[in-house]
Amino acid sequence: MDDKRKQLPDLFDQRLNEMVKAVDSFFDESIKQVNQFFQQSSIPVEVIETGTDVTIEAYLPGVQKEQIRIDRFGNQVRIRVENHASKEVTSEDSSFYNKKQAWSQKERIITLPFAVSETSSSASFKNDVLKVMFAKNNSSIKVIDVDN
Repeated sequence: MDDKRKQLPDLFDQRLNEMVKAVDSFFDESIKQVNQFFQQSSIPVEVIETGTDVTIEAYLPGVQKEQIRIDRFGNQVRIRVENHASKEVTSEDSSFYNKKQAWSQKERIITLPFAVSETSSSASFKNDVLKVMFAKNNSSIKVIDVDN
């Protein structure tokens, strides 16, 4: 009888360990999904300034021109990329129907230290690179030299 009592805790411990592993696995997978959602990279940009204009280059792989929207307000430029996807599957005998829809959006707001011209701007999209060019407005920012 003592042998059976000794086996009982082992069976209980084994079942408990299996259950804990299953719960851990569930949460590990859930956390991976949440991390992927929040760690979506923002739009990588490079701002190039010359004496007369500003060029913003954004790398947008796999994006179509129709998905891009550029907004300008004051000294800020917002680049937004929207992605809509829809897929429908129907069996030949109409016994099965499945429809999936997905929508995602990425955006990047670039703050410039000066206002950009509201009239002189252009944009081009070629080889996954978006280039937005602005002529500098007559800015009220003046450089002050520092004396020794």
